[in-house]
Amino acid sequence: MKKCIIYYSKTGNTLSVAQKFKDFDLLEIKASSDDPNIQNPILTKIPDITSYDYIIFATPVHGFQISKIMKTYLESISSYKGKTIDLFITHFFPFAWMGGNSSLNQMKKIIESKDGNIRYMTSINWKNRKRNQVIGKMIESYHA
Repeated sequence: MKKCIIYYSKTGNTLSVAQKFKDFDLLEIKASSDDPNIQNPILTKIPDITSYDYIIFATPVHGFQISKIMKTYLESISSYKGKTIDLFITHFFPFAWMGGNSSLNQMKKIIESKDGNIRYMTSINWKNRKRNQVIGKMIESYHA
């Protein structure tokens, strides 16, 4: 099974979590600007998922929602059919309901609208002192 993590990471936190997964290709999404206020970002690095069977999408939360760069990327894919898909987001909010859960649900909705099925979703609170335990449990679950 060919595996990858498609990620966008503005500050490096999301990337640092993605790097903890072993035996995954890390594929970065880039845009002409990292400004989270740009409504329609122009993607300059667009990973191709066609050869991958298992994909993890990873992004930070911006303004209580999925980063616009990740949203633009997910919407650009024509179909997710036949792929095993997991998601994780990173955020600084004290509670997942302050943007984490909403972002995961936004990602899920986009992927499911294009014939994809989500297996696991994880919200990682960067301020939580149990963050490393959450990350460890996520990696264990996603590898199962």
